[in-house]
Amino acid sequence: MGEFEIITPPGALSVGELNSPRVAPKNWGVRGAKPTKLRKPYKSLYKTDATGVDIIASSGERFLVKTVEVLGSTVLQEQITELIEEIENQEVTFEDLIELRSKITQLYINNGYITSGAFLLNNQALDSGTVQIQVVEGELEQIKLNGLNRLRPDYVRRPLEIATTKPLNQQRLVKALQLLQLDPLIERVNVELTAGSTPGRNILKVTLKEAPAFHTGVKTENNRSPSIGSTQVSVFAAHDNLLGFGDRIRGEYGLTEGLDIYDIRYTIPINPRKGTLSLGYSNSENRLVSENFQDLNIRGETQNYSLSFRQPLLRSPETEFAVGLGLDLRHRQTFILDDIPLSFSEATADGTSKVTVIRLFQDWVKRSPERVLAARSQFSLGIDAFDATISDSSPDGRFFTWVGQFQWVEQLSPSILLISRINTQLTPDSLLSLEKFSLGGRDTVRGYRQNQIIADNGILGGVEARIMLTSDSRLQLTPFFEIGTTWNNQGIQPNPATIAGVGLGLRWQIGSGFNLRLDYGIPLIGVDNPGDSLQDNGIYFAVDYQPF
Repeated sequence: MGEFEIITPPGALSVGELNSPRVAPKNWGVRGAKPTKLRKPYKSLYKTDATGVDIIASSGERFLVKTVEVLGSTVLQEQITELIEEIENQEVTFEDLIELRSKITQLYINNGYITSGAFLLNNQALDSGTVQIQVVEGELEQIKLNGLNRLRPDYVRRPLEIATTKPLNQQRLVKALQLLQLDPLIERVNVELTAGSTPGRNILKVTLKEAPAFHTGVKTENNRSPSIGSTQVSVFAAHDNLLGFGDRIRGEYGLTEGLDIYDIRYTIPINPRKGTLSLGYSNSENRLVSENFQDLNIRGETQNYSLSFRQPLLRSPETEFAVGLGLDLRHRQTFILDDIPLSFSEATADGTSKVTVIRLFQDWVKRSPERVLAARSQFSLGIDAFDATISDSSPDGRFFTWVGQFQWVEQLSPSILLISRINTQLTPDSLLSLEKFSLGGRDTVRGYRQNQIIADNGILGGVEARIMLTSDSRLQLTPFFEIGTTWNNQGIQPNPATIAGVGLGLRWQIGSGFNLRLDYGIPLIGVDNPGDSLQDNGIYFAVDYQPF
Protein backbone atom coordinates (compact mmCIF):
# COMPACT_ATOMS: atom_id res chain seq x y z
CA MET A 1 0.00 0.00 0.00
CA GLY A 2 1.11 3.51 -0.66
CA GLU A 3 1.54 6.33 1.79
CA PHE A 4 -0.42 9.57 1.95
CA GLU A 5 1.42 12.73 2.94
CA ILE A 6 -1.37 15.23 3.50
CA ILE A 7 -0.62 18.90 4.01
CA THR A 8 -3.81 20.45 5.29
CA PRO A 9 -5.23 23.85 4.32
CA PRO A 10 -6.99 26.28 6.67
CA GLY A 11 -9.84 24.71 8.61
CA ALA A 12 -8.51 21.19 8.14
CA LEU A 13 -8.12 18.41 10.65
CA SER A 14 -5.25 18.26 13.09
CA VAL A 15 -2.40 15.77 12.77
CA GLY A 16 -4.01 13.57 15.40
CA GLU A 17 -7.30 13.53 13.53
CA LEU A 18 -5.54 12.69 10.28
CA ASN A 19 -4.20 9.55 11.92
CA SER A 20 -7.59 8.54 13.32
CA PRO A 21 -9.18 5.27 12.08
CA ARG A 22 -11.88 7.06 10.09
CA VAL A 23 -9.23 8.76 7.97
CA ALA A 24 -6.60 6.07 7.81
CA PRO A 25 -8.26 2.64 7.61
CA LYS A 26 -6.35 -0.44 8.64
CA ASN A 27 -3.28 -1.12 6.47
CA TRP A 28 -3.20 2.48 5.23
CA GLY A 29 -0.41 4.71 6.54
CA VAL A 30 -0.56 8.47 6.88
CA ARG A 31 2.98 9.75 6.87
CA GLY A 32 4.04 12.79 8.88
CA ALA A 33 1.24 15.18 8.05
CA LYS A 34 2.44 18.78 8.15
CA PRO A 35 -0.46 21.23 8.56
CA THR A 36 -0.01 24.69 7.17
CA LYS A 37 -0.39 27.63 9.52
CA LEU A 38 -4.08 27.91 10.31
CA ARG A 39 -5.72 31.07 9.02
CA LYS A 40 -8.76 32.49 10.77
CA PRO A 41 -11.68 31.76 8.44
CA TYR A 42 -13.63 34.84 9.53
CA LYS A 43 -13.15 38.53 10.30
CA SER A 44 -14.46 40.56 13.27
CA LEU A 45 -18.10 41.58 13.25
CA TYR A 46 -18.80 45.30 13.01
CA LYS A 47 -22.00 47.31 13.39
CA THR A 48 -22.90 50.82 12.28
CA ASP A 49 -24.10 53.44 14.78
CA ALA A 50 -26.20 56.56 14.04
CA THR A 51 -23.16 58.54 12.96
CA GLY A 52 -22.29 56.00 10.29
CA VAL A 53 -18.99 55.03 11.92
CA ASP A 54 -18.10 51.32 12.12
CA ILE A 55 -17.45 50.15 15.66
CA ILE A 56 -16.85 46.71 17.15
CA ALA A 57 -19.84 45.32 19.01
CA SER A 58 -19.31 45.51 22.72
CA SER A 59 -18.67 42.25 24.51
CA GLY A 60 -21.78 41.12 26.36
CA GLU A 61 -24.13 43.54 24.56
CA ARG A 62 -27.40 41.80 23.68
CA PHE A 63 -29.53 42.40 20.60
CA LEU A 64 -32.55 40.72 19.04
CA VAL A 65 -31.95 38.32 16.14
CA LYS A 66 -35.09 37.58 14.18
CA THR A 67 -33.50 35.79 11.22
CA VAL A 68 -30.17 34.12 10.50
CA GLU A 69 -29.26 33.80 6.82
CA VAL A 70 -26.62 31.22 5.92
CA LEU A 71 -25.16 32.03 2.51
CA GLY A 72 -23.18 29.72 0.24
CA SER A 73 -24.19 26.40 1.81
CA THR A 74 -25.20 23.55 -0.51
CA VAL A 75 -25.08 20.61 1.93
CA LEU A 76 -26.15 19.78 5.50
CA GLN A 77 -29.20 22.02 5.21
CA GLU A 78 -31.29 20.28 7.86
CA GLN A 79 -28.50 20.27 10.45
CA ILE A 80 -27.71 23.94 9.81
CA THR A 81 -31.38 24.85 10.17
CA GLU A 82 -31.48 23.14 13.57
CA LEU A 83 -28.49 25.23 14.71
CA ILE A 84 -29.84 28.61 13.61
CA GLU A 85 -33.31 27.93 15.05
CA GLU A 86 -31.70 27.91 18.49
CA ILE A 87 -30.99 31.66 18.32
CA GLU A 88 -33.65 33.03 15.96
CA ASN A 89 -36.15 35.31 17.70
CA GLN A 90 -33.82 35.46 20.67
CA GLU A 91 -31.71 38.17 22.26
CA VAL A 92 -28.09 37.13 21.81
CA THR A 93 -24.58 38.45 22.29
CA PHE A 94 -21.71 38.81 19.88
CA GLU A 95 -20.14 35.72 21.48
CA ASP A 96 -23.31 33.72 20.72
CA LEU A 97 -22.92 34.52 17.02
CA ILE A 98 -19.26 33.52 17.10
CA GLU A 99 -20.31 30.25 18.72
CA LEU A 100 -22.93 29.66 16.02
CA ARG A 101 -20.36 30.33 13.33
CA SER A 102 -18.01 27.85 15.02
CA LYS A 103 -20.75 25.21 15.28
CA ILE A 104 -21.48 25.46 11.56
CA THR A 105 -17.78 25.16 10.75
CA GLN A 106 -17.46 22.15 13.07
CA LEU A 107 -20.54 20.58 11.49
CA TYR A 108 -18.81 20.71 8.12
CA ILE A 109 -15.59 19.27 9.54
CA ASN A 110 -17.41 16.47 11.36
CA ASN A 111 -19.00 15.42 8.07
CA GLY A 112 -15.67 15.31 6.24
CA TYR A 113 -15.73 18.77 4.64
CA ILE A 114 -12.42 19.66 6.26
CA THR A 115 -11.59 22.58 3.96
CA SER A 116 -14.95 24.34 4.40
CA GLY A 117 -15.74 26.98 7.00
CA ALA A 118 -18.21 29.69 8.05
CA PHE A 119 -17.64 33.33 9.02
CA LEU A 120 -19.71 36.37 9.95
CA LEU A 121 -20.02 38.97 7.22
CA ASN A 122 -18.60 42.43 7.97
CA ASN A 123 -20.55 45.67 8.23
CA GLN A 124 -23.86 44.17 9.28
CA ALA A 125 -26.57 46.37 10.83
CA LEU A 126 -27.50 44.36 13.87
CA ASP A 127 -30.52 46.55 14.64
CA SER A 128 -32.15 45.13 11.50
CA GLY A 129 -32.67 41.82 13.29
CA THR A 130 -31.02 39.84 10.48
CA VAL A 131 -27.59 38.22 10.77
CA GLN A 132 -25.76 36.83 7.76
CA ILE A 133 -23.25 33.99 7.99
CA GLN A 134 -21.18 33.19 4.92
CA VAL A 135 -20.08 29.61 4.26
CA VAL A 136 -17.06 29.04 2.04
CA GLU A 137 -17.26 25.46 0.80
CA GLY A 138 -13.91 23.94 -0.03
CA GLU A 139 -13.07 23.02 -3.60
CA LEU A 140 -10.09 21.87 -5.60
CA GLU A 141 -8.39 24.55 -7.62
CA GLN A 142 -6.12 22.10 -9.39
CA ILE A 143 -4.97 18.47 -9.47
CA LYS A 144 -1.24 18.23 -10.13
CA LEU A 145 0.13 14.84 -11.21
CA ASN A 146 3.76 13.81 -11.11
CA GLY A 147 5.57 10.57 -11.92
CA LEU A 148 3.48 9.29 -14.82
CA ASN A 149 5.33 7.77 -17.76
CA ARG A 150 3.17 5.74 -20.16
CA LEU A 151 -0.10 6.19 -18.31
CA ARG A 152 -2.16 9.10 -19.57
CA PRO A 153 -3.00 11.78 -16.96
CA ASP A 154 -6.77 11.52 -17.51
CA TYR A 155 -6.69 7.90 -16.30
CA VAL A 156 -5.79 9.22 -12.84
CA ARG A 157 -7.30 12.71 -12.98
CA ARG A 158 -10.88 11.89 -14.02
CA PRO A 159 -11.72 9.53 -11.10
CA LEU A 160 -10.18 12.07 -8.70
CA GLU A 161 -12.28 14.86 -10.21
CA ILE A 162 -15.43 12.80 -9.61
CA ALA A 163 -14.41 12.23 -5.98
CA THR A 164 -13.52 15.88 -5.34
CA THR A 165 -16.56 17.75 -6.58
CA LYS A 166 -17.48 20.83 -4.55
CA PRO A 167 -17.70 20.82 -1.58
CA LEU A 168 -14.48 18.85 -1.11
CA ASN A 169 -15.04 15.89 1.20
CA GLN A 170 -12.16 14.13 2.91
CA GLN A 171 -13.81 10.70 3.08
CA ARG A 172 -14.54 10.73 -0.66
CA LEU A 173 -11.00 11.84 -1.40
CA VAL A 174 -9.38 9.17 0.80
CA LYS A 175 -11.60 6.49 -0.74
CA ALA A 176 -10.61 7.57 -4.25
CA LEU A 177 -6.93 7.51 -3.29
CA GLN A 178 -7.28 4.02 -1.80
CA LEU A 179 -8.94 2.78 -4.99
CA LEU A 180 -6.13 4.37 -6.98
CA GLN A 181 -3.58 2.53 -4.83
CA LEU A 182 -5.43 -0.76 -5.46
CA ASP A 183 -5.19 -0.26 -9.22
CA PRO A 184 -2.76 -2.84 -10.68
CA LEU A 185 -1.24 -0.12 -12.87
CA ILE A 186 -0.18 1.92 -9.81
CA GLU A 187 2.59 0.80 -7.47
CA ARG A 188 2.71 3.75 -5.08
CA VAL A 189 0.73 6.92 -4.36
CA ASN A 190 1.86 9.96 -2.33
CA VAL A 191 -0.50 12.88 -1.83
CA GLU A 192 -0.28 16.47 -0.62
CA LEU A 193 -3.36 18.63 -0.10
CA THR A 194 -2.29 22.26 0.19
CA ALA A 195 -3.96 25.66 0.35
CA GLY A 196 -4.80 27.28 -2.97
CA SER A 197 -4.77 30.86 -4.19
CA THR A 198 -7.83 31.93 -2.17
CA PRO A 199 -9.53 30.73 1.04
CA GLY A 200 -11.54 27.57 0.48
CA ARG A 201 -9.60 26.61 -2.65
CA ASN A 202 -7.00 23.85 -2.52
CA ILE A 203 -4.43 22.11 -4.66
CA LEU A 204 -4.12 18.32 -4.71
CA LYS A 205 -0.60 17.16 -5.57
CA VAL A 206 -0.40 13.47 -6.46
CA THR A 207 2.94 11.73 -7.00
CA LEU A 208 2.69 8.25 -8.46
CA LYS A 209 4.93 5.38 -9.41
CA GLU A 210 3.62 3.15 -12.19
CA ALA A 211 3.68 -0.62 -11.73
CA PRO A 212 5.29 -2.79 -14.42
CA ALA A 213 2.72 -3.21 -17.18
CA PHE A 214 4.32 -6.00 -19.25
CA HIS A 215 4.13 -9.60 -18.09
CA THR A 216 5.21 -12.82 -19.73
CA GLY A 217 5.63 -16.36 -18.59
CA VAL A 218 5.61 -20.07 -19.31
CA LYS A 219 3.79 -22.84 -17.46
CA THR A 220 3.19 -26.55 -17.63
CA GLU A 221 0.32 -28.36 -15.92
CA ASN A 222 -1.78 -31.50 -16.29
CA ASN A 223 -5.17 -29.80 -16.40
CA ARG A 224 -6.51 -31.19 -19.69
CA SER A 225 -8.54 -34.31 -20.39
CA PRO A 226 -6.28 -37.37 -20.82
CA SER A 227 -8.17 -38.18 -24.03
CA ILE A 228 -6.38 -35.26 -25.76
CA GLY A 229 -3.21 -35.29 -23.65
CA SER A 230 -3.43 -34.13 -20.06
CA THR A 231 -0.14 -32.21 -19.84
CA GLN A 232 -0.20 -28.77 -21.42
CA VAL A 233 2.70 -26.39 -21.97
CA SER A 234 1.69 -22.76 -22.39
CA VAL A 235 3.35 -19.42 -22.99
CA PHE A 236 1.62 -16.11 -22.44
CA ALA A 237 2.28 -12.40 -22.72
CA ALA A 238 0.22 -9.51 -21.41
CA HIS A 239 0.39 -5.74 -21.31
CA ASP A 240 -1.83 -3.88 -18.84
CA ASN A 241 -1.42 -0.46 -20.46
CA LEU A 242 -0.92 -1.03 -24.16
CA LEU A 243 -1.85 2.40 -25.54
CA GLY A 244 -1.51 4.40 -22.36
CA PHE A 245 -5.13 4.66 -21.18
CA GLY A 246 -5.30 1.46 -19.14
CA ASP A 247 -6.23 -0.86 -22.01
CA ARG A 248 -5.14 -4.46 -21.46
CA ILE A 249 -4.21 -7.16 -23.94
CA ARG A 250 -3.33 -10.77 -23.21
CA GLY A 251 -2.44 -13.64 -25.49
CA GLU A 252 -1.75 -17.28 -24.67
CA TYR A 253 -0.75 -20.34 -26.68
CA GLY A 254 -1.00 -23.88 -25.33
CA LEU A 255 -0.02 -27.30 -26.61
CA THR A 256 -0.66 -30.88 -25.50
CA GLU A 257 -0.19 -34.19 -27.27
CA GLY A 258 -3.56 -33.79 -28.97
CA LEU A 259 -4.47 -30.13 -28.48
CA ASP A 260 -3.37 -26.90 -30.12
CA ILE A 261 -5.05 -23.82 -28.60
CA TYR A 262 -4.58 -20.08 -28.56
CA ASP A 263 -6.65 -17.20 -27.27
CA ILE A 264 -6.40 -13.44 -27.12
CA ARG A 265 -8.38 -10.84 -25.13
CA TYR A 266 -8.40 -7.05 -25.27
CA THR A 267 -10.07 -4.90 -22.59
CA ILE A 268 -10.72 -1.18 -22.94
CA PRO A 269 -11.74 1.18 -20.11
CA ILE A 270 -14.57 3.34 -21.41
CA ASN A 271 -15.41 5.61 -18.46
CA PRO A 272 -13.76 6.92 -15.27
CA ARG A 273 -15.98 4.68 -13.13
CA LYS A 274 -14.07 1.60 -14.34
CA GLY A 275 -16.56 0.48 -16.96
CA THR A 276 -14.82 -1.81 -19.46
CA LEU A 277 -15.46 -3.30 -22.89
CA SER A 278 -13.80 -6.66 -23.61
CA LEU A 279 -13.21 -8.47 -26.88
CA GLY A 280 -12.01 -12.06 -27.01
CA TYR A 281 -11.18 -14.80 -29.51
CA SER A 282 -9.99 -18.35 -29.00
CA ASN A 283 -9.31 -21.20 -31.39
CA SER A 284 -8.49 -24.81 -30.69
CA GLU A 285 -7.85 -27.98 -32.66
CA ASN A 286 -7.87 -31.28 -30.82
CA ARG A 287 -7.40 -34.94 -31.60
CA LEU A 288 -8.20 -37.99 -29.47
CA VAL A 289 -4.94 -39.66 -28.47
CA SER A 290 -6.36 -42.52 -26.36
CA GLU A 291 -5.17 -45.88 -27.66
CA ASN A 292 -8.74 -47.10 -28.19
CA PHE A 293 -9.52 -44.22 -30.60
CA GLN A 294 -6.21 -43.47 -32.33
CA ASP A 295 -7.03 -45.49 -35.45
CA LEU A 296 -10.32 -43.60 -35.89
CA ASN A 297 -8.55 -40.23 -36.19
CA ILE A 298 -11.30 -38.38 -34.33
CA ARG A 299 -10.61 -34.67 -34.19
CA GLY A 300 -12.42 -31.41 -33.51
CA GLU A 301 -12.19 -27.68 -34.16
CA THR A 302 -13.60 -24.99 -31.86
CA GLN A 303 -13.81 -21.21 -32.20
CA ASN A 304 -15.16 -18.74 -29.65
CA TYR A 305 -15.87 -15.03 -30.17
CA SER A 306 -16.88 -12.90 -27.20
CA LEU A 307 -17.92 -9.32 -26.56
CA SER A 308 -18.83 -8.04 -23.09
CA PHE A 309 -19.43 -4.85 -21.16
CA ARG A 310 -18.92 -4.63 -17.39
CA GLN A 311 -19.82 -1.66 -15.17
CA PRO A 312 -19.25 -1.37 -11.41
CA LEU A 313 -22.29 0.22 -9.76
CA LEU A 314 -20.83 0.26 -6.26
CA ARG A 315 -17.09 0.54 -5.75
CA SER A 316 -15.08 1.13 -2.60
CA PRO A 317 -11.83 -0.27 -1.16
CA GLU A 318 -13.91 -2.86 0.74
CA THR A 319 -16.83 -3.62 -1.60
CA GLU A 320 -17.58 -3.83 -5.30
CA PHE A 321 -20.78 -4.69 -7.12
CA ALA A 322 -20.84 -4.79 -10.90
CA VAL A 323 -23.20 -5.84 -13.68
CA GLY A 324 -22.41 -6.80 -17.22
CA LEU A 325 -23.81 -7.89 -20.55
CA GLY A 326 -22.08 -10.15 -23.03
CA LEU A 327 -22.50 -11.87 -26.37
CA ASP A 328 -20.74 -15.17 -27.18
CA LEU A 329 -20.56 -16.92 -30.54
CA ARG A 330 -19.31 -20.50 -30.16
CA HIS A 331 -18.69 -23.00 -32.96
CA ARG A 332 -17.53 -26.61 -32.81
CA GLN A 333 -17.15 -29.25 -35.50
CA THR A 334 -16.04 -32.87 -35.08
CA PHE A 335 -14.65 -35.30 -37.64
CA ILE A 336 -13.81 -38.98 -37.90
CA LEU A 337 -11.12 -40.40 -40.18
CA ASP A 338 -9.76 -36.85 -40.35
CA ASP A 339 -12.40 -35.21 -42.55
CA ILE A 340 -15.72 -37.08 -42.26
CA PRO A 341 -18.23 -35.13 -40.08
CA LEU A 342 -19.05 -36.96 -36.86
CA SER A 343 -22.34 -36.30 -35.09
CA PHE A 344 -23.20 -36.94 -31.44
CA SER A 345 -26.88 -35.89 -31.66
CA GLU A 346 -29.69 -35.40 -34.19
CA ALA A 347 -29.29 -31.62 -33.93
CA THR A 348 -25.68 -31.84 -35.12
CA ALA A 349 -26.06 -34.22 -38.02
CA ASP A 350 -23.09 -32.72 -39.88
CA GLY A 351 -20.88 -32.73 -36.80
CA THR A 352 -21.32 -28.97 -36.35
CA SER A 353 -22.79 -27.22 -33.32
CA LYS A 354 -23.14 -23.46 -32.99
CA VAL A 355 -24.54 -21.35 -30.20
CA THR A 356 -25.23 -17.64 -29.97
CA VAL A 357 -25.56 -16.67 -26.32
CA ILE A 358 -26.56 -13.47 -24.57
CA ARG A 359 -25.16 -13.41 -21.04
CA LEU A 360 -26.25 -11.13 -18.21
CA PHE A 361 -23.96 -11.30 -15.20
CA GLN A 362 -23.54 -9.72 -11.79
CA ASP A 363 -20.56 -10.02 -9.48
CA TRP A 364 -19.99 -8.87 -5.93
CA VAL A 365 -17.00 -8.89 -3.58
CA LYS A 366 -16.58 -7.70 0.00
CA ARG A 367 -13.15 -7.54 1.66
CA SER A 368 -11.93 -7.07 5.21
CA PRO A 369 -8.57 -7.84 6.84
CA GLU A 370 -9.88 -11.24 8.01
CA ARG A 371 -12.39 -12.18 5.31
CA VAL A 372 -13.21 -12.03 1.61
CA LEU A 373 -16.68 -12.88 0.29
CA ALA A 374 -17.31 -13.10 -3.45
CA ALA A 375 -20.37 -14.07 -5.49
CA ARG A 376 -21.19 -14.20 -9.17
CA SER A 377 -24.47 -14.84 -10.98
CA GLN A 378 -24.86 -15.34 -14.72
CA PHE A 379 -27.98 -15.82 -16.83
CA SER A 380 -27.39 -17.20 -20.34
CA LEU A 381 -29.94 -17.21 -23.14
CA GLY A 382 -29.23 -19.13 -26.35
CA ILE A 383 -30.92 -17.44 -29.30
CA ASP A 384 -31.63 -18.19 -32.95
CA ALA A 385 -29.11 -15.82 -34.50
CA PHE A 386 -25.82 -15.91 -36.43
CA ASP A 387 -26.51 -19.39 -37.80
CA ALA A 388 -27.00 -21.02 -34.40
CA THR A 389 -27.84 -24.74 -34.38
CA ILE A 390 -31.64 -25.04 -34.52
CA SER A 391 -33.48 -28.35 -34.63
CA ASP A 392 -36.90 -29.80 -33.90
CA SER A 393 -35.13 -32.27 -31.65
CA SER A 394 -33.30 -31.42 -28.46
CA PRO A 395 -30.69 -30.25 -27.68
CA ASP A 396 -30.05 -27.27 -29.90
CA GLY A 397 -28.88 -23.66 -29.64
CA ARG A 398 -32.01 -22.38 -27.87
CA PHE A 399 -31.67 -22.70 -24.13
CA PHE A 400 -31.61 -20.89 -20.80
CA THR A 401 -29.14 -21.47 -17.95
CA TRP A 402 -28.23 -19.92 -14.64
CA VAL A 403 -24.75 -20.22 -13.17
CA GLY A 404 -24.11 -19.23 -9.57
CA GLN A 405 -20.76 -19.09 -7.79
CA PHE A 406 -19.89 -18.21 -4.21
CA GLN A 407 -16.54 -18.15 -2.40
CA TRP A 408 -15.69 -17.46 1.23
CA VAL A 409 -12.09 -16.89 2.30
CA GLU A 410 -11.55 -16.69 6.06
CA GLN A 411 -8.34 -15.96 7.98
CA LEU A 412 -8.63 -18.42 10.88
CA SER A 413 -5.23 -17.50 12.31
CA PRO A 414 -2.05 -15.77 11.10
CA SER A 415 -0.95 -19.09 9.57
CA ILE A 416 -4.24 -20.70 8.45
CA LEU A 417 -6.57 -19.63 5.65
CA LEU A 418 -9.85 -21.43 4.92
CA ILE A 419 -11.41 -21.29 1.43
CA SER A 420 -14.98 -22.50 0.87
CA ARG A 421 -16.78 -22.46 -2.48
CA ILE A 422 -20.00 -23.47 -4.18
CA ASN A 423 -20.61 -23.56 -7.95
CA THR A 424 -23.86 -24.53 -9.62
CA GLN A 425 -25.52 -24.60 -13.04
CA LEU A 426 -29.27 -25.01 -13.46
CA THR A 427 -31.27 -25.24 -16.68
CA PRO A 428 -34.70 -26.48 -17.80
CA ASP A 429 -33.26 -27.51 -21.19
CA SER A 430 -31.06 -30.18 -22.69
CA LEU A 431 -27.78 -28.57 -23.66
CA LEU A 432 -25.22 -28.97 -26.39
CA SER A 433 -21.82 -30.05 -25.08
CA LEU A 434 -20.51 -26.48 -25.48
CA GLU A 435 -22.69 -25.33 -22.56
CA LYS A 436 -22.71 -28.36 -20.24
CA PHE A 437 -21.50 -28.48 -16.63
CA SER A 438 -18.44 -30.63 -15.93
CA LEU A 439 -16.97 -32.28 -12.83
CA GLY A 440 -13.57 -33.83 -12.29
CA GLY A 441 -10.05 -32.47 -12.41
CA ARG A 442 -7.85 -30.01 -10.57
CA ASP A 443 -10.33 -27.13 -10.58
CA THR A 444 -13.49 -29.05 -9.59
CA VAL A 445 -13.14 -32.45 -7.86
CA ARG A 446 -9.59 -33.70 -7.43
CA GLY A 447 -9.10 -37.46 -7.44
CA TYR A 448 -10.72 -37.79 -10.87
CA ARG A 449 -9.69 -37.05 -14.43
CA GLN A 450 -10.59 -33.76 -16.11
CA ASN A 451 -14.23 -33.69 -17.28
CA GLN A 452 -15.02 -37.01 -15.62
CA ILE A 453 -18.74 -36.17 -15.75
CA ILE A 454 -20.52 -33.80 -18.16
CA ALA A 455 -24.22 -32.99 -17.73
CA ASP A 456 -26.89 -30.31 -18.10
CA ASN A 457 -27.10 -29.45 -14.39
CA GLY A 458 -24.61 -29.65 -11.57
CA ILE A 459 -23.65 -28.52 -8.10
CA LEU A 460 -20.09 -28.41 -6.75
CA GLY A 461 -18.87 -27.67 -3.24
CA GLY A 462 -15.40 -27.63 -1.76
CA VAL A 463 -13.37 -26.65 1.28
CA GLU A 464 -9.61 -26.08 1.29
CA ALA A 465 -7.27 -24.95 4.05
CA ARG A 466 -4.03 -23.10 3.37
CA ILE A 467 -1.54 -23.76 6.17
CA MET A 468 1.53 -21.52 6.05
CA LEU A 469 4.66 -23.55 6.76
CA THR A 470 6.99 -20.54 6.60
CA SER A 471 6.69 -17.04 8.02
CA ASP A 472 6.71 -15.48 4.54
CA SER A 473 3.88 -17.78 3.28
CA ARG A 474 6.03 -19.07 0.43
CA LEU A 475 5.38 -22.70 1.41
CA GLN A 476 1.80 -23.82 2.05
CA LEU A 477 0.15 -27.14 2.84
CA THR A 478 -3.40 -27.44 1.43
CA PRO A 479 -5.72 -30.22 2.67
CA PHE A 480 -9.03 -30.27 0.79
CA PHE A 481 -12.42 -31.93 0.37
CA GLU A 482 -14.60 -31.59 -2.74
CA ILE A 483 -17.93 -33.06 -3.82
CA GLY A 484 -20.22 -32.58 -6.80
CA THR A 485 -23.36 -34.00 -8.33
CA THR A 486 -24.90 -33.75 -11.81
CA TRP A 487 -28.04 -34.66 -13.73
CA ASN A 488 -29.49 -34.39 -17.23
CA ASN A 489 -32.96 -33.17 -18.13
CA GLN A 490 -33.45 -35.85 -20.79
CA GLY A 491 -31.82 -39.08 -21.86
CA ILE A 492 -29.21 -41.09 -20.05
CA GLN A 493 -28.21 -39.94 -16.57
CA PRO A 494 -24.55 -39.78 -15.53
CA ASN A 495 -23.26 -42.88 -13.78
CA PRO A 496 -22.06 -42.17 -11.20
CA ALA A 497 -23.90 -38.87 -10.89
CA THR A 498 -21.96 -37.85 -7.79
CA ILE A 499 -18.22 -37.85 -7.13
CA ALA A 500 -16.21 -36.72 -4.12
CA GLY A 501 -12.54 -36.47 -3.29
CA VAL A 502 -10.27 -35.70 -0.36
CA GLY A 503 -6.58 -35.01 -0.45
CA LEU A 504 -3.55 -32.89 0.22
CA GLY A 505 -1.72 -30.27 -1.78
CA LEU A 506 1.47 -28.25 -1.66
CA ARG A 507 2.07 -24.71 -2.93
CA TRP A 508 5.62 -23.43 -3.09
CA GLN A 509 6.83 -20.05 -4.27
CA ILE A 510 10.39 -21.13 -4.90
CA GLY A 511 11.76 -17.79 -6.03
CA SER A 512 10.83 -14.55 -7.67
CA GLY A 513 8.22 -15.43 -10.31
CA PHE A 514 8.68 -19.22 -9.95
CA ASN A 515 5.82 -21.27 -8.49
CA LEU A 516 5.14 -24.96 -7.95
CA ARG A 517 1.84 -26.64 -7.13
CA LEU A 518 1.23 -30.33 -6.36
CA ASP A 519 -2.07 -31.99 -5.43
CA TYR A 520 -2.97 -35.55 -4.56
CA GLY A 521 -6.65 -36.45 -4.47
CA ILE A 522 -8.23 -39.68 -3.28
CA PRO A 523 -11.58 -40.55 -4.94
CA LEU A 524 -14.29 -41.43 -2.44
CA ILE A 525 -16.69 -42.77 -5.09
CA GLY A 526 -15.37 -45.30 -7.57
CA VAL A 527 -15.41 -44.78 -11.34
CA ASP A 528 -14.32 -46.95 -14.24
CA ASN A 529 -11.56 -45.21 -16.20
CA PRO A 530 -9.72 -47.06 -18.97
CA GLY A 531 -6.53 -44.98 -18.66
CA ASP A 532 -3.65 -44.82 -16.22
CA SER A 533 -2.64 -41.15 -16.43
CA LEU A 534 -1.46 -39.07 -13.48
CA GLN A 535 -4.98 -37.64 -13.24
CA ASP A 536 -6.47 -41.13 -13.08
CA ASN A 537 -4.17 -41.71 -10.11
CA GLY A 538 -5.24 -38.46 -8.44
CA ILE A 539 -2.01 -36.54 -9.10
CA TYR A 540 -2.00 -32.97 -10.41
CA PHE A 541 0.88 -30.56 -10.90
CA ALA A 542 1.50 -27.04 -12.15
CA VAL A 543 4.81 -25.24 -12.62
CA ASP A 544 4.96 -21.67 -13.85
CA TYR A 545 7.66 -19.09 -14.28
CA GLN A 546 6.92 -15.41 -14.79
CA PRO A 547 10.12 -13.36 -15.10
CA PHE A 548 8.25 -10.09 -15.67
